[in-house]
Amino acid sequence: MEFLRQIPIFSGLTEEQLKNLSRISVLKRYLKGTVIFNPSQKAEGFYVLKSGRVKIYRTNRGKEQIIRIFSPPAFFGEAAGFTGSNFPAWAEAIEDAEIVFIPRNAFIELIKADPEIGMRLMAVMAQRLLYLTNVIESLSLKDAFSKVASYILRQAQETEKEEFVFRTNLAAMELGLTKETVSRMLSKLKSMGAIEKRGSKVKIKDFQLLKDLAL
Repeated sequence: MEFLRQIPIFSGLTEEQLKNLSRISVLKRYLKGTVIFNPSQKAEGFYVLKSGRVKIYRTNRGKEQIIRIFSPPAFFGEAAGFTGSNFPAWAEAIEDAEIVFIPRNAFIELIKADPEIGMRLMAVMAQRLLYLTNVIESLSLKDAFSKVASYILRQAQETEKEEFVFRTNLAAMELGLTKETVSRMLSKLKSMGAIEKRGSKVKIKDFQLLKDLAL
């Protein structure tokens, strides 16, 4: 229940709403490399990442395309989980992970009794759609420099902070670039005055410049 309270879309729920949500939730543990779900599997619910990291990806002729890498706390699998359809992609733990599973049928009964919870989930799904639209544009139309600039902007929007931890290896996996290429693009953005890079953290110095460079 305390963990659910930390999740932005649930943070405004009442004590009773959180209790009801926690009653139907199940904590699961996955070792690194474990597949959590795949496209041949019908969704029986959705997931909230408590610890570790999870990658969402698709495969085509043996080639893997990473769609998203999640760090806690984060929802994933909510679209299929909400509709009861098959998952559209693979999910795999890239670190040992603790994940809260929320069963679909129990959740539907919960939002029938309390529609506010369902409205909050719909807001997450709308944000996810916008994010994926930006990712598709970035992967298909932009060069490496613009991809990294766009990625930093998305991270700032998600964390709602101008300074945040930037993991070069995760960015490289999501963007389909090498770590060396991402590092070079970061150095270039730093030299142009768009960002600062201190250790594992990136700080945006000039939002407008970064937006212009991301186009």
